[in-house]
Amino acid sequence: MIRVAMARLGEKDSHTQEAVRAHRMPRERRKQLLIEQALAHFAAKGFHATSMQDIATAAGVTKPVIYQHFSSKRSLYLDLLGMTGEELCDRIRTATANSESVHQQVIAGFDSFFRFAYENRPGYELLFASGPRRDPEFQGALSEIEDEVADLVTSRIEADISESHRRFVALGVIALAEGTLRRWLRELDLSGAPATAYEETSGPMWSRRIAALAWAGLRGIQADELDQNAKE
Repeated sequence: MIRVAMARLGEKDSHTQEAVRAHRMPRERRKQLLIEQALAHFAAKGFHATSMQDIATAAGVTKPVIYQHFSSKRSLYLDLLGMTGEELCDRIRTATANSESVHQQVIAGFDSFFRFAYENRPGYELLFASGPRRDPEFQGALSEIEDEVADLVTSRIEADISESHRRFVALGVIALAEGTLRRWLRELDLSGAPATAYEETSGPMWSRRIAALAWAGLRGIQADELDQNAKE
C-alpha cells in the first residue's frame, strides 16, 4: 500500500511539474502546445468525445488557460481545420512549384500528399475522417479546403476540355489519391511496423504508382461532344 501511495504521489508530482512548466512557457509556445494536444485528441477521439479538460490535462494546464487562447471548443476545432488544410495546400503548392514539367508536377503532388498524411497523421485524420462532415459548419470549412486543393490540381491539368470538366477530373484525381492513401495507411497500421522516415516506407513507391496511373489517364483525355456543349 505504501509503495502504491508513493507511486501515485510521484505521478502527481510529475503532473504538477509539467503544469508548472506549461504555465511558465511563453504565450505563443503554450498556444502551440495546446494546438498539438487538441489535434492529437480530436483526430483520435473526434470532436464530441473530446473535452476541453482532456486537452488541458494533456497540455499540463488548467482549463481556463485554453480559453485565454480559444473562445470555445468549436472555434479551436475550426482553427485546427484551417491550419491543417493550409499546411496540406502549402505542401502541394511548394512541391509542384519546384517541378519543371506537368508530369513532374503530378508526381510531386501525389508524393507531397502521401508525405503529409504520413508525417502528420492526426492532421490527415482531422481533414479526411467522416465525422466532421456531419456538422454543417465543419463541412463548410472542409469544403473550402477541398476547393483549394481542387484548384491546385485543376490548374495542372492540360487538356482541351472546359474548366468545369477539368475541375471534375481534378476531383477524381483527388479521390484516387485519398482512397489509395487510406488503404496504405491502414496496411501500415496492421503491419505493426515501427515508425520510420517517410522515405524508408513504401509510400514513395505507391505515390509514384498512382501518379503514373493518373498521368496516363490525364494524357488520354480528349474533347468530345459533351465537352463542346459545356463550352457553349
